[in-house]
Amino acid sequence: MDGANAASAGSSPSSSSSLSRRLASVVILIPLIVAIAWWPWATAGFVALCVALAISELFALLRHGGFAPRRLPGMSLGVAFCAAAALQPFTQLNLAGLALSGGIAGTLVYELTRHDRSTSLQNWALTFTGAAYVGWLLSAFIQLRQLATPLQPGLLAPLQIPPGAAWVFLVLAITWIQDSAAYFVGRSLGRTRMAPILSPKKTWEGFAGGLIASLLTAVAAVPLLGLPISYLSAALIGLAAGIAGPLGDLGESLIKRQVGVKDSGAMIPGHGGILDRMDSLLFTAPVVYYGVLLTLVM
Repeated sequence: MDGANAASAGSSPSSSSSLSRRLASVVILIPLIVAIAWWPWATAGFVALCVALAISELFALLRHGGFAPRRLPGMSLGVAFCAAAALQPFTQLNLAGLALSGGIAGTLVYELTRHDRSTSLQNWALTFTGAAYVGWLLSAFIQLRQLATPLQPGLLAPLQIPPGAAWVFLVLAITWIQDSAAYFVGRSLGRTRMAPILSPKKTWEGFAGGLIASLLTAVAAVPLLGLPISYLSAALIGLAAGIAGPLGDLGESLIKRQVGVKDSGAMIPGHGGILDRMDSLLFTAPVVYYGVLLTLVM
């Protein structure tokens, strides 16, 4: 999210129109995502759809850079990671391990079927890692939605939010509020560039603003959503997610700079492609999921 998570040191003439497009997209997307998070299977299906679209965008980026990842095997493996996460509660078989093992072998065997094998090693590596980068990481949302620890009485208790949905909302709130805080703090106070080559508009001041916002959001979510964790645990999760989010953003920026592309696509007005919108979430969702698991079992 180079635009959204850009803790910018300055603004461009088109920044106001870009911000308007981003806000319009958010107004449409938030109610949709809230509704989808209410039902576990809707969450799993939506995540799988996003994974397939994001992998398609990622492989298009790589092809633009002269690489040749295999689109169909990659998308299939990404969706398989989501299916494994969704079906895991119904079996004792390690479905994630099965998907991982099958993916490693399957994407390599696929290269045996190609006539031109001059770049097979490279193609195999990019196909598997690209699918795992998107599918494995984003499937954490499905696992979060499956958490069933009852919520405590909270300010939003009358809405009867399902426990798993509350954790999904926590990830989205932390990431999006951190994202927005980094943008506005960086735009108004940013002076020290954070990663001038990968993302010239990001500043350390914006990063600090986003990190504080992430911490406060996580803490505020405890009484608001009735999360069954302490304020200290929430603060630690917020801090970890506040660091992970910008790293996820920079990770995607690294990929885009390597292939000479600004945005992964143009599906979401003001945000670019699906992958641009999810780059931070790819890192924050697993961080929050394992942070919550660690907190609940302690």
